[in-house]
Amino acid sequence: MTEKDRLLDGEQEANAQAVHAHDLECKPEPDRRLGWWREARLGLFIHWGLYSLPAGIWNGEELKGAYGEHLMLRAKIPVKDYEAIAGRFNPLKFDAEQWVQAAKSAGLNYLVFTAKHHDGFAMYDSEVSDYNIVRRTPFGHDPLAELAEACRRHGIVPCIYYSHAMDWHHPDSQGNTWDYPGNIGAYEPAEEWIRDEDKSSRFEKYLEEKAMPQIRELLTRYGPIGVLWFDCGHKLTEAQGRRFLELVRSIQPDCLVNRRVWKEPLGDYGNTSDNQPHVRIPRQDWESIATMNDSWGYKINDHNWKTPSEILRQLIDTVSMNGNYVINVGPTGDGEFDSESLARLHRLGTWLQTNGDSIYGTVRSPIGKPPWGRCTMKGQRLFLHIFDGPLSGQLVIPGIRNELKTVYALADPERKPLLCRRLSDIDWIVDLSGAPQDHLAAVIVAEFLGDLDSNPVKLLVEDDYPNVFGAFECDIVGSTLRFDTGKQGRDNVTDWSEGDLIRWKFRTIIATAFRIRVAYGADASCMGGEFEVAVGDQKRSAKVTNTGGMHAFRDFEIGTVDIPAGGPFTLTVKAVSIPEACLMNLQKVVLVPASSYVLR
Repeated sequence: MTEKDRLLDGEQEANAQAVHAHDLECKPEPDRRLGWWREARLGLFIHWGLYSLPAGIWNGEELKGAYGEHLMLRAKIPVKDYEAIAGRFNPLKFDAEQWVQAAKSAGLNYLVFTAKHHDGFAMYDSEVSDYNIVRRTPFGHDPLAELAEACRRHGIVPCIYYSHAMDWHHPDSQGNTWDYPGNIGAYEPAEEWIRDEDKSSRFEKYLEEKAMPQIRELLTRYGPIGVLWFDCGHKLTEAQGRRFLELVRSIQPDCLVNRRVWKEPLGDYGNTSDNQPHVRIPRQDWESIATMNDSWGYKINDHNWKTPSEILRQLIDTVSMNGNYVINVGPTGDGEFDSESLARLHRLGTWLQTNGDSIYGTVRSPIGKPPWGRCTMKGQRLFLHIFDGPLSGQLVIPGIRNELKTVYALADPERKPLLCRRLSDIDWIVDLSGAPQDHLAAVIVAEFLGDLDSNPVKLLVEDDYPNVFGAFECDIVGSTLRFDTGKQGRDNVTDWSEGDLIRWKFRTIIATAFRIRVAYGADASCMGGEFEVAVGDQKRSAKVTNTGGMHAFRDFEIGTVDIPAGGPFTLTVKAVSIPEACLMNLQKVVLVPASSYVLR
């Protein structure tokens, strides 16, 4: 992904929300709207439009940038040339029934279809603008109508994506400055254009004559809609965002609206940035959206596919933090799901057929993020998703004071009890001998008695796993220090000032010595900087080394620390001295038992 791709998905704005998430008042929304959504947990995103036909290629050259749906912007295609694609757009292989069946078989409970993306072309029969799939293409069908009907037949909740801020076809909207030089630029923040009377008044004209009327169409012609999914709301004013929210409420009061209608705190639930595996949770209800490769719209040369294991682990990680997970397919210009996407949907569906009870209707982990995987909960059941099984075969369940009624493998139809015993008054050990294996994620169910009494503070372990303290799990104390974007390779904290620090809480059971390893990225400007790692009153200092780049992460061992038995502790990393503009981008701290140990 390029920097321009990041700007369009509101990455900086999402990160700013994450940093200040503790300032937000997180109140549960009424179940009248969110009840079905919290139960569903999983959805399918579909990015389909004119851009699917050229598939990332224009005039024989491949699009620069990750997203195929940004073709018009990145190639600066004139409106008249982009309109010509519609004359060739005839996706005769489109079959709404097949699309919805693919979603249902994959275990996905709602479907978000792109009614209009940033290119301004409506993928439904719009009377507001004839620039749509029914009136401008030889195809002549309304795919949204067919999908909405198929969704309701199969118990899938139909939802609609609409790009309300961006429209590269409209002469008064945002983004297209090659046809319309007076327009608001694609990367121009709202704080700049709101002071320009001409840009502001023309943009209002677009909102009034196209965007809002099309929202009215979508909410009055296709039956009950589960979510109206807005995008690029950070490029609007707050007042404009509220008008869209109020418009939806006035027509379909039960229809959910996502945070991107503007920014926090608008909308019924929060969103991460695009493809953001590492997150700071801004509110109780939130949603993570991800592609199977890099692009959202179909891009023929995008072969950077995530493995089924990567997709499933992101899904489980999201649900374990009380989020919903929406995976994307970009259908081809012919109207088909490509074979790579179908294979991944099939693998996901197979896993969910056995393990779906550990996902649907569950809530966040009460025990944090154990080193072996993730946990979800439903009623008096903990679902332990094991990503990396313990070499010893003994699984530690940390932080549960309750008595365990029974423990068994979810994949075992007989629910044969697994042996378990107390490790401490707050921790358990389960013997996994004989439990079914699953290389994607085996699920163990622990049923407990009484009201849950748990402790989510990280337990240090001596065996089977390193003790990883990830940057996105820390608390920040400082004037400039912030989290990076959370995207792949950006799971670090950055922008240190002297005296800034990060910290994690943890606890131990027995006395142990640990080696301290710190992973960070730094360039030549960081040389001579110094930081300090401390556990209690034990402090270890280190100089920053050039790793070859701020995001070229390397591990450095900086000493050992003796941790006494039984008790809560705090691990901190503090900026001691910063020679120039930066100290480092810190990714994680790992405490490895001082005895011989091989990191996996």
